[in-house]
Amino acid sequence: MSGIFLKFKRRLNAIRTARSVLVGSSVGLASGGIVLILWKLAVIDLLPISSLYIGLGIALIAGGLTFLFGGKKDKRLAEELDSDFGLKARVQTMVEYMGEEGELLTIQRQDAEAALSKIPLRKYKFRHLWLYVVILALSAAVLAVGFIIDDVRNYVPPEEMIPFELSALQESGLNDLIKYVETSKMEEEFRNPVAEELRTLLQKLKNTHTQPEMLTAVNGSMQVIKNITYEASVTTEIVNALWSSDDIYFKHLAIILDTSDWGEPNNETWGDFAEKLTEYTGVLLGEGKEDDDGLSEGKETLKYAIDTTSRKLKTTLDSSGIPSDDELYSAIDGLYNGSPGGLVSLLSLLDYIDDAGVRESLENCFNINSNLLYDAISLNKINANVGEYAMLRLTALFIVPLPEFERPGEMIISSDKDDNNTTDSDGGIGGGATYAGTDLVLDPITGELVEYGKLLDKYNAIMYEKLENGSYTEEQKEAIKKYFALLYSGIKKEEGN
Repeated sequence: MSGIFLKFKRRLNAIRTARSVLVGSSVGLASGGIVLILWKLAVIDLLPISSLYIGLGIALIAGGLTFLFGGKKDKRLAEELDSDFGLKARVQTMVEYMGEEGELLTIQRQDAEAALSKIPLRKYKFRHLWLYVVILALSAAVLAVGFIIDDVRNYVPPEEMIPFELSALQESGLNDLIKYVETSKMEEEFRNPVAEELRTLLQKLKNTHTQPEMLTAVNGSMQVIKNITYEASVTTEIVNALWSSDDIYFKHLAIILDTSDWGEPNNETWGDFAEKLTEYTGVLLGEGKEDDDGLSEGKETLKYAIDTTSRKLKTTLDSSGIPSDDELYSAIDGLYNGSPGGLVSLLSLLDYIDDAGVRESLENCFNINSNLLYDAISLNKINANVGEYAMLRLTALFIVPLPEFERPGEMIISSDKDDNNTTDSDGGIGGGATYAGTDLVLDPITGELVEYGKLLDKYNAIMYEKLENGSYTEEQKEAIKKYFALLYSGIKKEEGN
């Protein structure tokens, strides 16, 4: 074959290789870029490195196919050379009769080679090279877009700065709340810090101008009040310690001291407390039957109850983590170890008195200690009620989520008590007064008395609008929904009684 023709053929193969590289690179860059864009737009769920592997794979396939199908046979190349350079079929004839010999064919071949030798090799060019370069640049641009665009998975919408201005109604409500706390029966060591925190909050809100700042200030104060409220009542810790002891007599005592279903301590709560104490005498005395030896089973049961519980009383109370100088701790200890009036002091008398005397002595012990026990749990309940009311009022005034109350509640025994003693408390705030749906309460917006149920429906609608358009986290939304569910459950409970 003619050496000149072979040079053009090598030129063709070089162009063929360059075309394959350009096509493969263009398709690979575009594919990788598209995969990266789709990943950043969260359309596909692949690792970002996948765009590299996909791009390389598609580039190799596209380049290989382009090279495979981009070649030309000798005859097709000859036709192209004759057409491009006006050689009048010289090259075609030479290629067609390449394997034949003859004088005329030799002359023709020499003529064709002479014509080809006059054509510079560089004139056989890569057709439409500019188009391939443009496509490559566009493909590179697609990949660049994939790197530049923001990842929607990490997109955080800008926080809308909703303006806030303390309204006259909110200021008045806060001042009323401060007066309520200051004049409450909450212990002074807890009352003063709560009132001071509310006064500080009021001053902060007067200089607050955006909704996020208001939320931060109110939530911060509610956290402080929550912590003070937690420290102000130790009933839960002590009652849970008694219940967790697994002693049947301590469990009954825990039920007596449980204030989870109380509102404000009053004559009704005192009567219920006194009735439970009376029932407790029967628990300590057993059934009161006599055995074959003529001994009173009630007397022996009482001996066993006082002896076993008194031995582990201190350990049980200390497990609550409450100091021994606390009022409730001291009152329970006095019930057992007080002199006079302690249950332990009965042990030395039981063998010398009859059944009637045993019951009378036991009732006297409870009579002596009942006021101290009731006053201790009442004071704890008042402390908790004041702190919880302050948080509930802040929630109503500023439509903010009620904080989760970390106290174990009032209390763990609520889920284990029978139907006659069940309390429904789940450890949240709001174990105080329960309203019927038709009770009249003050609407803080209009200043008029309206039915509690209607007011709650009104705030419920406001709440859902705030949840849709506000900047609350998912945890805050869930807490708000739970709070309103708790309020509605209170209405249902009251209506069902």
